Amino acid sequence: MKDQNGQSIITRTTAKHSDIAAISQILDSTGVFHPREITVALELLEDNLTKKEQSEYKFIFAECDGPPIGYICYGPITMTEAGYDIYWIAVEKDMQGQGVAGLLMNEAQRHIIAEGGRFIYIETSAKEIYKPARELYIRHGYAHVATVPHYYAENDDKAVFMKITL
Repeated sequence: MKDQNGQSIITRTTAKHSDIAAISQILDSTGVFHPREITVALELLEDNLTKKEQSEYKFIFAECDGPPIGYICYGPITMTEAGYDIYWIAVEKDMQGQGVAGLLMNEAQRHIIAEGGRFIYIETSAKEIYKPARELYIRHGYAHVATVPHYYAENDDKAVFMKITL
């Protein structure tokens, strides 16, 4: 896959300490995440950097000749037989709409299947600002399976999406 300048976009699965600043920048650039959400996202990365393969949080980074331009964080759901959560997916604001998120979702699904995962879940806000994310999930075969009213805050429902892999 190539970016708008023709540079190849590659993925990697090993986190680096320099990814902390890159992920913070990516999340901030989107304009949709609250500071407390960014703090949690960075805590998951720090867990991965500290525990390495023992971390339940797995990452895939997309980059093209520099720091990451997007990333996805996923992992097995404790106490389930083959369930996985996609915890985070974000792409640098000026790189959105170029297929980077789709690339990351496809890569994560490939890894999840290889690890024995069959059921993939994504949770997000039902607010209008998250509509592009929800549409992305639907385009990639996820079904909207539940809405939890007032989950994140009053009038901020949680939308749950699910995909069954074969």
